Amino acid sequence: MRTLTLAYSDDADDAAMFLAMQRGEITLPGIRFEHVRSDIATLNALAEKGGADVCAVSVAHVPRVADRYDLLPHGGSVGRGYGPVVVAPSPDAPLRRVGVPGLSTTAAAVLRLAAPEAELVPMIGASLADTLGAFAQGAIDAAVLVHEGRLVYQQAGLHLLLDLGVFWEKETGLPLPLGANVIKRDLGPELVAQLTEAIGRSIQWAVENRELVLDELAPHGQERGLDRKGLAHYLDLYANDDTVGYDETCQHAIRELLARIH
Repeated sequence: MRTLTLAYSDDADDAAMFLAMQRGEITLPGIRFEHVRSDIATLNALAEKGGADVCAVSVAHVPRVADRYDLLPHGGSVGRGYGPVVVAPSPDAPLRRVGVPGLSTTAAAVLRLAAPEAELVPMIGASLADTLGAFAQGAIDAAVLVHEGRLVYQQAGLHLLLDLGVFWEKETGLPLPLGANVIKRDLGPELVAQLTEAIGRSIQWAVENRELVLDELAPHGQERGLDRKGLAHYLDLYANDDTVGYDETCQHAIRELLARIH
């Protein structure tokens, strides 16, 4: 029995993507899957070391792992007119010291385009409580919140300064590709094809079994401050048809993002 490592984020959209494989709904003969979950900056670093067979990475980080990995045609997190949000305790806070979920992330890359004078402060794996603590200590003036954070920041008394997805759409007319999945090239063509197909089926399963997915991920949503309705809305944003497969617009958006941040 061969073990393959699937590394992906601790956000609900990634959990939904791989849930069918974790439950054993989708299998490969002779293959055992090891599921590893972490924050996106840590996953970017893991991929640079070749530490997983399939790994979720920031789209901005794809060129740095292209020597070992190929971009999968599915599994992306795409914001169509929305994306990570820059928030602060005051609506007129300066974009001076801005906490980001890692310097290697797409959020950090787009923030550099939107606010080139800002000092980016890495806050890898920071929870909303950690971010509020950093505000209280005066360590940052603003912070970028990704994924579920964009839905709950107002409950914490924070104000929106900038939506990076809105900024990107105004600049380019394109959706914002945030996260992607990559697969190790040295698995060989046959296994790469089989694993790519299995992951695609797992993603489709999550879309077709949304109510079951919501049941499974309810505790995760509660930890992030989301009730069932909020969790469903979040999955609508980031686990949808764009996740099933990149259309030509998304492919164009990936190329444009990589060209601009280069």
